[in-house]
Amino acid sequence: MHAVVIALGFALTLASCSEDPGSEQTSTPTASSPSASPSASEMRWIAVIDVAPDPSDLDPLTQRLLGPLGSALMVAPTDCFEGLPDAAGNGYLIGAVGNSRSEVERHVVEASEQVAFSAHVTITCTD
Repeated sequence: MHAVVIALGFALTLASCSEDPGSEQTSTPTASSPSASPSASEMRWIAVIDVAPDPSDLDPLTQRLLGPLGSALMVAPTDCFEGLPDAAGNGYLIGAVGNSRSEVERHVVEASEQVAFSAHVTITCTD
């Protein structure tokens, strides 16, 4: 099972998108609020900072962005989104989620990061 951290508040939230019987579940503890987590099939904007083949590759960046992005921080498999551009590829992404493109891009810039790409997506994974 692929596990992902969706950081949106103060408690750990994991979203699962697919089954992989041979893999171990790994995650990076982060702050999140289950009540603030996006529900499955919810349309949101995401400003992606980075994409990696393995979620552990994003651990240092995740830890660095916990404070600056707070409830906007999202780390998830690219499979958890409909509407990502081809640039997302397959793997895991880290970025900021919100209600508008300008909002999520502003969050990323204020966190001293660059936006790799932005997209209006449907979140398909559940918490």
